[in-house]
Amino acid sequence: MIALINPSSNAEVISKVDFKTPPIGLAYLASVLRENGFKVKIIDNVVENLSLDEIVRRVKDCGIIGITTTTPTFNRALEYAKKIKSALKNVFVVLGGIHASFMPHSALRHDFVDGVCVGEGEYTLLEIAERLDKGRGLKGVKGLIYRENGKIVDNGRRDFIRNLDELPFPAYDLLPLEKYSILGQRLEHFPMMSSRGCPFGCRYCSSSKFMGRIFRARSAKNVAEEMEWLVDKFKAKFIGFGDDTFTLNRKRVFEICREIRERGLDVEWSCSSRVDTINGEMIREMKRSGCNCIYYGVESANPKILNEFYRKRIKLEQVVDAVKKTKENEILTVCSFIIGAPMESREDILKTLKFSIKLNPDYAQYSILTPYPGTEIYEEAKEKGWLLTENFDEYTCGKPVLKNFYLSPKEISKLLRYCYVRFYLRPKFIWKEIRNKNVKVAFEIVKRLLLKRGGENG
Repeated sequence: MIALINPSSNAEVISKVDFKTPPIGLAYLASVLRENGFKVKIIDNVVENLSLDEIVRRVKDCGIIGITTTTPTFNRALEYAKKIKSALKNVFVVLGGIHASFMPHSALRHDFVDGVCVGEGEYTLLEIAERLDKGRGLKGVKGLIYRENGKIVDNGRRDFIRNLDELPFPAYDLLPLEKYSILGQRLEHFPMMSSRGCPFGCRYCSSSKFMGRIFRARSAKNVAEEMEWLVDKFKAKFIGFGDDTFTLNRKRVFEICREIRERGLDVEWSCSSRVDTINGEMIREMKRSGCNCIYYGVESANPKILNEFYRKRIKLEQVVDAVKKTKENEILTVCSFIIGAPMESREDILKTLKFSIKLNPDYAQYSILTPYPGTEIYEEAKEKGWLLTENFDEYTCGKPVLKNFYLSPKEISKLLRYCYVRFYLRPKFIWKEIRNKNVKVAFEIVKRLLLKRGGENG
């Protein structure tokens, strides 16, 4: 038996609305293991809220424990590993996920971590399971760094999975689906991944290094088959594509849209896009096939920060055009903005806020620049002494962990709060939500903002 664990976080990760959806990464790992004959259980402690003792009891019949990590959950993952290893001496504890992949030796310096999966974990974890099941050693398992006889052995990187169609659909049936919800309502929203890899290499993003700079895409038929499966088996009403840039391959987008329509799928879906990979024709086609929301990374209204420091390589005119065309086609727009770059002044931040309000997307996400391990900005910050802390519990996008040349951490935190208040407490926004019968969304956002303000004032 193999257990896969999604740890809860010690940190207060920035979140404005209540979205709890299944962890697709663990579901993929489980499906590959199960397809190859292994028994698997998944513990998603983000929603199960088990104590460490309860987790130990749940995994006592397992020989392999896999724990996924993000940067803000890394310390918590180590606590899980320590507790499990102290109680179950003979289990093989392996960490994976984006943070462990970029800082494997910080995990392996602890003797309660036996190995780290680096990069895509499906076939690495499968090979570990096959080797251990047959009593064989782990030498040569690509993608694995592990401890053997007191020494750290690095087996080298595993090649990226080229044919993503070969992966079985995620094992959502192994998850506590009754515990997931959107704004307190029963889960009808499922994540999907139709591609991996990003060729753009923005300096604040680690995805292109973790999943590669080569865009690897599933076929339109395979994507539509999974959508149909989610609708038929799990009664999905909404599907959220988690691809870095769903719209990168124009031809494939049109093929997916055609497959959805030809199958008569009654499902709405959302995706992320870059403003320079989309146009009016594509947006219209997406709308026809059920797209109801597009997420755009805008980041800054200062062209120098946007394109020289972040290396986003987009123009603000493209942002305005993409959002305008998306709204004209009655698709919701969500735009993200980052504040707190080292060279960013108060005036720069207020300029970005003013631009976001003028742009008037349906929803805006503001976050503080966080230099995650694996990003170029992290490496530069480390080299230049810009990091305020390397306590990864603080790396939540809601707390300043990077020096700013003009503003204190407290001032940046206040500006983050101000951005949210100015955008979401506008009468224009609130009345729009009421007119669109999204009263619950508006109420949740306003309530959280007001509660936060009250807490800060107190």
